[in-house]
Amino acid sequence: MAIFFFIFGLFWGSFLNNVAYRLKTGESFFLTRSHCPICKKTLSVKELIPLISFLIQKGRCLGCQSKISLRYPLTEILTAIFTFTLALIFKPWINFFFLIEFLFYFFLFSVIFILALYDFDTLLVDDRFLLFLFFLGLIFVFYHTYLKIPYPDFSYLLNYLFILPPYLETLFSSIFLSFLFFFIYLITKGEGLGFGDVKTVFVIGLFLKFGDALIFLVFSSLLGSLYGLILFLKEKNLKKPIPFIPFFFLGLYFTLVLGKTFSAKYLNLISF
Repeated sequence: MAIFFFIFGLFWGSFLNNVAYRLKTGESFFLTRSHCPICKKTLSVKELIPLISFLIQKGRCLGCQSKISLRYPLTEILTAIFTFTLALIFKPWINFFFLIEFLFYFFLFSVIFILALYDFDTLLVDDRFLLFLFFLGLIFVFYHTYLKIPYPDFSYLLNYLFILPPYLETLFSSIFLSFLFFFIYLITKGEGLGFGDVKTVFVIGLFLKFGDALIFLVFSSLLGSLYGLILFLKEKNLKKPIPFIPFFFLGLYFTLVLGKTFSAKYLNLISF
């Protein structure tokens, strides 16, 4: 059953990449047909089949023979991977409540992925997508609080160290993450990260219990710092801005996948 989600993820990834690209160009997401960015040839149905069309066309446009960016198949594969992973975690085919949980995180990951691609290209954040996640997060909190459904737990024991009322569990994570990044924003005068990053971690926090938020913080910071170090060694420029939302996306993914293993090893280490 989970393989269906991988295949669906390939098609969904093509759509997400298209949205991110059109955010950058200012084109309509829905009213403009997909076309080659070089020769502007409108793509046929067979040219829109995720991954397969890229392989059949040998990575070139059928119209002008220009090279197709590797970004297209890579974003399709990455989306398929996170869709498949979420399906394995939440098992949405089992019952309605598992499906709802899957959909919350599926749309969270999808929107953060769009913002990550857009941030990587432009170092900007589109507030319309953050607003969507904000309202989705409020629905997420209301759903779990009103129906008394426990929040998903992605870490080992850490969440039990912070006992909060259900309606405050993820809200506290949201406030903690955004205040921390806002503090960094202030002391670096906007050069360390942008205010859009502060707003992004606020909405991500709405979907994480506090222990999970700490794991997310560790993964995101480590990955972002590693990228910054590589960039510095390559370009010798400390002031070059870094797109952080791609690392928020990766940090969120690794929190869901490795959070329990990482926190268990950490707790075992400090208990000696």
